[in-house]
Parts: sequence; structure tokens; C-alpha cells
Amino acid sequence: MSGPTIVIVPGFWLGPKPYELLAEELKKAAPSIPEIVYAELASTGTKSPNAPTMQDDANGIRAVIKPLVEAGKKVVVIGHSSGAFLSAMATEDLEVGQKLAKSGGGVERFVFIAGGILPVGARHPPTDWEEKDGATFLPSPETKLFTDVDPSIAAKHCTPFIKSQPLMSDWNVECTYTGWDKVPSTYVLTEDDQTISPQVQEMCAGLAGSEVVRVKTGHMPMLADPRGLAGVVVKSIGLKE
Repeated sequence: MSGPTIVIVPGFWLGPKPYELLAEELKKAAPSIPEIVYAELASTGTKSPNAPTMQDDANGIRAVIKPLVEAGKKVVVIGHSSGAFLSAMATEDLEVGQKLAKSGGGVERFVFIAGGILPVGARHPPTDWEEKDGATFLPSPETKLFTDVDPSIAAKHCTPFIKSQPLMSDWNVECTYTGWDKVPSTYVLTEDDQTISPQVQEMCAGLAGSEVVRVKTGHMPMLADPRGLAGVVVKSIGLKE
């Protein structure tokens, strides 16, 4: 039996490159997965003013997922960091059993990795990120993102590809939808995280009602332990063990 299509939604600043090792390990761990696609954030790499907003990011993710659902494909959405609430905001009526999933397809599960979770009506909380020349940057990524990542892996798969985000004051709008209300979710809680604390992650997982799987990594398990993370993902979607 064929597995679901996997849609990977990156967090802020990152784009798809840091997730390629995870994609490789997912294919090894579960050959029945037919395809893995990325839904990049429209706002990544942009600056204010007139940059994409949170809603534009959600719309861009939706534009990747909707054709898959309309083609009758079952979909599992993996959202990392801010990609968690953005992906859950993008799936209105696209979940299994909802009105746009009549073809037999649909989003059947979310996997949130060190994910921020917002309820409807909430905005992204205040941050201590650096703002310069109309753009937002993460200060000291080596101490926030790469605390347990081999420097050679970070240099090859992430550091050169980090981009800006627009000013939070321009990007931040209210969350309009939460797909985790409609289908199950798994929350991969990163216990050594220096970006989103384990305590905040516990609250986020509780808000979404997620099954929680704890891993002993920092914020980037797809770089620190891609094989282990792939095992967690395929087990959570019922393809292994």
C-alpha cells in the first residue's frame, strides 16, 4: 500500500535546503512514500515594506497542498518551528473528510517539529530578533539553531542559505484557522532546544492536542539526527514499527 505524500513546511529564514537530509532518510525508512514536496514560506528572503504577511505564507502553503488533495492524494504535513502554525492555518476544508477532499484525498495528519502553535485570533508573540534595513534576522544562529549540529553539516546544509524575514510588525496578522482541530497530530518536542523552550513546546503540543514524542536534540533535529527524526515521523504515520 502506498504511503501518503509528505509536504514539508520550513520555519522562518530557512527555505527547503536544511530539510533535504530528512527527506533522504524518510525515503529510506519508508519507500512506500510516493513523493516529498516542499511548501516554502512566501515571506522568507523578503524585506518590508510591502512584503508577504502571515496570511500570504499560509496561502502559499495551501497552493502546494490543495492540488495534491484535489488529485486524490492523502497528505501528511510536516511543519517545523513557525511552519507548524502556518501549515495548520493553510488547510481549511482540505483535511480528510472535509468538503474539498471528496476525491478520497486529504490532509490526514500533521507532524509538528519544535513547532509554534497559535489558536484562531492569535498573533505571533513578541521576539528578540534583530531588525535592520526593513528585515528581521535571527541573532547568533550558531547558538540558537546549531547547538548540537556538526559544523560541517550546518555549513553545507543551512548556514549559507539563511535569509531574512520582513519586519514582524508588517508580517504579523491574526491566525485564521487551525487544521489540527480536524485531524490528528504528532508533536516532536526537542528537549535541548535553545530557540523554542521545551516548556513552550509542551504548551503548544497541549494546545493542539498532539501526541508528543520527545527527542534529545536542539531546534534542528533534521540536521542533528535526520535518521532518528525520520524514524519518528514514519512511525507516527503508521508506516514503520
